[in-house]
Amino acid sequence: MFKNAAQRRNLSREDLAMVRAAREAIKQRAHSIAALVERVECLSLTADECSVLRPPYGRAKHLPSPDRPYVYLAVHTGQGGVSVTPVWAATVGGNVVMSTVENRIKARATALDPMVALSVPAGIGSQISFEVGGFVRQSPDPERKLIRTLAEMYSTRKIGEQTDGNYTSWDQRERNERIQLEVLAYHVRNELGDEPVSRSAPYVQALAPRYSNDSLPQSSGRSGHDSFWGPDENYTEDEPELREARDELVILGMARQATENKYRSLTATYGHLACFGHQGLLRCRQIGFDVIDVKEEARIAFLVDKRDCDVLRRNPAAAMSAAKYRSGSVWLQSQGLIQLHDDPGPVREAIRRLESRYNRVHHRLALDLSSCERTPGDYVLATLSHQRLSSRYREAERSLRSAIL
Repeated sequence: MFKNAAQRRNLSREDLAMVRAAREAIKQRAHSIAALVERVECLSLTADECSVLRPPYGRAKHLPSPDRPYVYLAVHTGQGGVSVTPVWAATVGGNVVMSTVENRIKARATALDPMVALSVPAGIGSQISFEVGGFVRQSPDPERKLIRTLAEMYSTRKIGEQTDGNYTSWDQRERNERIQLEVLAYHVRNELGDEPVSRSAPYVQALAPRYSNDSLPQSSGRSGHDSFWGPDENYTEDEPELREARDELVILGMARQATENKYRSLTATYGHLACFGHQGLLRCRQIGFDVIDVKEEARIAFLVDKRDCDVLRRNPAAAMSAAKYRSGSVWLQSQGLIQLHDDPGPVREAIRRLESRYNRVHHRLALDLSSCERTPGDYVLATLSHQRLSSRYREAERSLRSAIL
C-alpha cells in the first residue's frame, strides 16, 4: 500500500485512508522506539572509524571521485527478509546518521524493528571496512537540514545546478517528510588496522534473535534471470534512451563472455552482504564475489567459512548491494536465499577466480560471521538464488526529468 502511494498510483478513497492511518501508526511506533533507544547504553565510534565518513584533509565535502565512501544499511523487512542499500552518511557525536523519507523501506522497517547493521568501506575499492550493529533512533527533519548537509558532502555540482547539488531535484520531487536515522551501536567490528578489532555492549548476548523463514517463497516480479541481468521490456520506469545504462552486470563489475556461457571481471567491485548471524541478529559485511551459472541461472557467488554453514542453512535469507559511483549513484540490490555448494571443484575454481579478480588473499574476501578474529578455515561456495532486483539508474537525470515534468 505504501509503495503504491509512493509511486502516486491511483488509489481509492478507502485505500488512501488506510495509508494515512498506517503512516500515523508507524510514526507513533517510531517515536516510542526512539524514547526506548535513548535509555540503552551504546558504543561510540572511535576517531579512526568516524574519519572514514569525514571528508579527508579538512575539506568540507568529499571529492567527486570513486573515493567517497557510502554506508550500506541493512534492515529487517519482516517474515525473515532483509534489505541492504547504499546511503549517504555522516557521524554526529560518535554515531552514524543518515537521511530518508517516511515512505521508504528504511524508514518503515526501522520503525517496526530498530535493529540494523551497517557496512562501511574505507573508500570505494578499498578492501578495508568496518561493521556496525545497532539500534536506529528516528527523529523528524522538517527543515531537511541533514540531507542538505549530506548533499553538500557527496553531490557533484554541475554548471547550472543550484547550490544544493544533486539533491535539488530530489527536493522538488519528494512530497513526504524527511527523517533522520541515527544508529546507536551495540557491536562494532573494525578492520581498519592490521588486525580486526571487535567490541560489543555487555547485553548483546541477551538480545532476542530475529526470526527467519527457511521456506521463503520466490518473490514475484523481476525474478527471471534472463531479464534480471539486462533490460526488461515490461519495466517501463525509465525512458528508452536510458536503457543502455541498465546493465546490472556492469554495476557488478562483470561482463558475459560472447563465446561461452561464462563471465569475466571488468573491475574489482566489492559487494556488501546482509544476512543473519549466529545469534539471529543482522550482519552486514563487505565481501568479494563472482557471477556464475547454476542450473542455467546467473547467480552472485561468494565464499563462506564452513563454520558458518549451519547458521546460513537455518537463516538463508540474504541481500547483497553493490554500487558504481562513477555513473552517479548507480547501484543494485539482489535479495534472495543463500544456497551452499560444497563440491570441492567449484570451491577451488571460485578461489582461483576471486584471487585473480581482486589480487588479494581469498580469506579476506570470504563471508565470515564470527564476531572476532579467527584463523581462516575451509570454505564452501555460496550462491544467492531466487533473486529479486531493485536498482537506481542515473538517479540525477531521472529526478531532474521528474522535476521538470
